[in-house]
Amino acid sequence: MNHACKEISRLASESIERELSLWERFRFHLHMAVCKHCRNFEQAIELMHQAAALMHQSRYGEIKLTDSQRNRLHKAMDELN
Repeated sequence: MNHACKEISRLASESIERELSLWERFRFHLHMAVCKHCRNFEQAIELMHQAAALMHQSRYGEIKLTDSQRNRLHKAMDELN
């Protein structure tokens, strides 16, 4: 992972908690246009965020995923390997 990818990974994680600045969004989208690995990472981060939100909503931690959500999660995990 190069320096640019590390920076974009950080921005992908931070974008869940805060709105990125205009400059950060520009750099993020420019890099994402050319880097498949960072696109996969960003997709995995988003899926984990969605799964965490579902767990938070469920009193007992049971997650009920649709087939589409389950397939997207499996695909994202496979692409990380």
